Amino acid sequence: MQILKKIVKSPYLNILSGLILLITAGYEVWESFGQTSVGVPHGILVFSLVHIAKTIPEIMDGLEELEQAG
Repeated sequence: MQILKKIVKSPYLNILSGLILLITAGYEVWESFGQTSVGVPHGILVFSLVHIAKTIPEIMDGLEELEQAG
């Protein structure tokens, strides 16, 4: 069970999933650029940006710790 918790809370997995959501939703938004309607891809795009923004401080803290240890 500990391994599963580690995987789920991994900042690298979180940023990877956020980037995948950003790319796929960004593609869908780009394809529907001329339309005036707002749909699910727009919400996923915003969600992915928030997801990535929440993960960046965790990764920066880890990189700072690695720098201090070296």
